[in-house]
Amino acid sequence: MRKRPLESRDRQIRTALRAKLLRQHGADEDAFVVEELPVARGSARVDMAVINGRLEGFEIKSSLDTLDRLPRQVDLYGAALNRMTLVAAPKHLAEAMEMIPVWWTVVAAEVGLKGGITLRRVRAGRANPALCPRACASLLERDELVSLLSAHGLDRGYRTAAWADLADRVVAHLPLRAITDGVRRQLKIRTLLEARYERTAFGSTAAGGGLTAELV
Repeated sequence: MRKRPLESRDRQIRTALRAKLLRQHGADEDAFVVEELPVARGSARVDMAVINGRLEGFEIKSSLDTLDRLPRQVDLYGAALNRMTLVAAPKHLAEAMEMIPVWWTVVAAEVGLKGGITLRRVRAGRANPALCPRACASLLERDELVSLLSAHGLDRGYRTAAWADLADRVVAHLPLRAITDGVRRQLKIRTLLEARYERTAFGSTAAGGGLTAELV
């Protein structure tokens, strides 16, 4: 009698993925590995992300998950992140690959006989061809937008402005490259602060070479 494949759980995949990312980026002083990265002003959260010279997100779909939220996640993550990787149980791969853009990387998360997770790349992705400046700005909180504007001498008269007005000014006056560079810098600063005080899951789970280099 053929045995049913073992089911994977989010925590199993997350642990295996985190270990892999730390092996890849743990010695890089510019790299931060975080979990639960808020996007679209917190209306969604990327399961895991690497912040270094680019912003790469990783969305996990275990055997026990459904793909119901994936279309919305594709829209939100695809507007704001440089790269995306889907890490999914084999049972989801065929359906999921019909739902995600071709620039997403796809990784199969397979359960071994002893319950361990093996991560196997199924499709190599590429850089996001259609970043949205406003969506990139929406990764930042109000004070972070002020800091971004200040770095370019654009904060005068706006330091007490509402979030929407700050985001409008960022998009109107900065090219996309300056926005994405500034967003990554502010997210790295946030990582350092939240890791120090463990205020949220984003901070309490943060790791990577950049974090170690700054806090030692």
